[in-house]
Amino acid sequence: MKLIRSTRKSTVDYFSELNSNINAKDVVQTKKASYFIEELLGKGGYGSVYRVLNTKNNCRYAMKVEKQPLDRKSPKLKMEVKVLKDLENANRERSHFLKMYDRCKKKDYYLIIMDLVGKNLLDLRNKSLHKIFSDSTNFNIAIQCLEALEDLHKFNYIHRDIKPANFAIGREKSKDIIYILDFGLARYILNQKKELKTPREKCKFKGTIRYASLATHKGIDNGRKDDIEAWVYMFAESLLPLGLSWGRAKKVTDVYEMKIKSRKNEIYLFPNKTSQKFNQFLIYLDTLTYADKVDYNYFYETIKGEAKKHNIDLNQPFEWIIKSP
Repeated sequence: MKLIRSTRKSTVDYFSELNSNINAKDVVQTKKASYFIEELLGKGGYGSVYRVLNTKNNCRYAMKVEKQPLDRKSPKLKMEVKVLKDLENANRERSHFLKMYDRCKKKDYYLIIMDLVGKNLLDLRNKSLHKIFSDSTNFNIAIQCLEALEDLHKFNYIHRDIKPANFAIGREKSKDIIYILDFGLARYILNQKKELKTPREKCKFKGTIRYASLATHKGIDNGRKDDIEAWVYMFAESLLPLGLSWGRAKKVTDVYEMKIKSRKNEIYLFPNKTSQKFNQFLIYLDTLTYADKVDYNYFYETIKGEAKKHNIDLNQPFEWIIKSP
């Protein structure tokens, strides 16, 4: 069987070109406001993110910028705008989606203005004392990330790049909320008749190898279940001090084989006593097809049930809140 390799464009040349157009202390004008660029916060696969000051209301926001693509039909930010607009209607007490305030098309680039967030989950874990959180924090992280995916799927989008770096905590009073980020690879899964799109016969690799589903490795079109499979790998990694067994594997084929192995050993992915029941997650997901909907309650109930069984208090605040001054 031929596995699909990742062919994502190198970001080095891309951003050296993009950042020559935008610099700190520049002012970007839209129809709504002027934004003073304070600093570059980070770079992703298709865009840069800056902290900006709205000179009209004196509030700070994140500005995500994407250079006009020459090799794609439409900018990735177009999908991001669509997702954020639709998910404003998500019916949940605590939304896991950032609010978008402004957007604009410039001569050389596109931009959107949205809420600033705190550190992403990858950075939070790496900066923690033992590079691992308590079971309480990890279980609650898993629940909130799953809530975000459930809401995304309700609006008929799939993310296709689930990983810790694409989830971040809020700032100040919102540090107890986890937000899902970066919809550059997201896909709307309904056709013009509002029916599920027919799965494509062969798909290029999209996402991050470490968390990619088996279907992604094999070039099979992704459905809702594939986001959840990536979430399972992310959850398992959070509970392992040394991370996933394939985390340091250099060959894509080796990663794929280890993911297959994780299904054959009953305690391979979740070896700890408090989480061994979660090994059943992949068994369940492997029964689903592209078109199937996911039973999210099964995951919530299993996590909460195991927490209760092993005296893990899910009412405890996240560790980064406890340690905040």
